[in-house]
Amino acid sequence: MDEQAKRQDTLKAVLHYFYQDNTLSGAHCRFNLKYHLVWIPKYRRPILVDKLATRLGQILFQIAKEYEFKIIAHEVMPDHVHVLVEAPTKYSPAQIAQYFKGVSSKLLRQDFPEEIKRCIWKEGTLWARGYYIASVADNVTTEVVKEYINNQKIEEKKHK
Repeated sequence: MDEQAKRQDTLKAVLHYFYQDNTLSGAHCRFNLKYHLVWIPKYRRPILVDKLATRLGQILFQIAKEYEFKIIAHEVMPDHVHVLVEAPTKYSPAQIAQYFKGVSSKLLRQDFPEEIKRCIWKEGTLWARGYYIASVADNVTTEVVKEYINNQKIEEKKHK
């Protein structure tokens, strides 16, 4: 067996190991989708402190339970929020951000209207419009998957 074939076999074994052991099941699929999501309050005001920060943490887990997300890690900073979340395939990254931001905004504005009005003057608003989201892999780098995909034609030719 030449070096290229050995390398391809190793890549197959690595991908099989990681994808089998770290996947969840959905309707007609297996998946491993994790996202790092970050968003900020309007005007990047440092209002996420004390009771408001504690309540936001509770709301994040409430949202996760309702939409079948799994929060792996989260941190509420005074002027931004980080969430590492695993989500089913039926939700796009934009929907995940929308649910976390929309539901949390509504509930926090109900629970802390005066605290929020002191820093954010626009009615019905808590979060800035944008967000950051990135997909996260479990020990399988983009380079490993890229190499595996690029070698598919080579493998196909060998088996003919």
